Amino acid sequence: MEFEKIFRKLILSALNNDASDIHLQISNKVNRCEFRTLKGLIEYKQVKINNELFEYIKYISNLDLLTGLKPQSGRIKITINHIDYFIRCAYFKNYLIETIVLRILNPKNPLSLDLLFNKEQALIIRKNLNKNSGLILFSGSTGSGKTTTLFTCLKELHDKKIYTIEDPIEYYYENLVQLEINTNHSFYFKDAIKQVLRHDPNIIVIGEIRDEIEANAAIRCALSGHLVISTIHSNSVHMTMERLKEMNIDINLLSQITNLIVYQELIVDEVNNVRKAKYSFLQG
Repeated sequence: MEFEKIFRKLILSALNNDASDIHLQISNKVNRCEFRTLKGLIEYKQVKINNELFEYIKYISNLDLLTGLKPQSGRIKITINHIDYFIRCAYFKNYLIETIVLRILNPKNPLSLDLLFNKEQALIIRKNLNKNSGLILFSGSTGSGKTTTLFTCLKELHDKKIYTIEDPIEYYYENLVQLEINTNHSFYFKDAIKQVLRHDPNIIVIGEIRDEIEANAAIRCALSGHLVISTIHSNSVHMTMERLKEMNIDINLLSQITNLIVYQELIVDEVNNVRKAKYSFLQG
């Protein structure tokens, strides 16, 4: 119970600071807790960081407590002030340092399409979300917020059958049917695609295109009359096409089925001292 109270205090403090991530670190030199906020990293000293707290967090995240030097990830659900918060836990340890990063997946202030985009951009997004087939990609670097943007856009849709394939599912949405890849139980991406197609979806969401298998599946589903939406890592809106080309996707075919690519990056607003997203669009 002691560590449950400490953990709740930690999460509540992060929410009050509008933090997106909590960085916890144990090493021979220093134990540290930091919140990632719009103003950067701020150190939080009101909670004692130790091995016992780490073990508690690993336990409630359903991590393997017997596995030492293997990176792991898990999920936590916690209710604070009658609101359910979903948290992704990433754990890493080597011989010098042990770290946990907690990502708050649904912060206090929920996002909407009109908050993320200007009127012209929101109109383009809505127009493409209502197409019957094709491919929509949200691209950007790691941590740019492309997955958050994708699922924020999906909240707009209430009259579509939407199936997602994720690895892992980070946050559950009432209007989506979500499948999770589980290699421990021999449920792979190819199995998920097969099951989703049997359920007559309007929209298929692939959490992230990482390799040739997922890229080819996205293309096939788009060609078979489905609207496919996914994220992909890239450094610019035009490099997104190059990345898919590197995955042996026919660039001419890709051009025919791609409805929209949204590239986003986080930039610093020097005047207001905050980070905000900047978007680039490429329409098919």
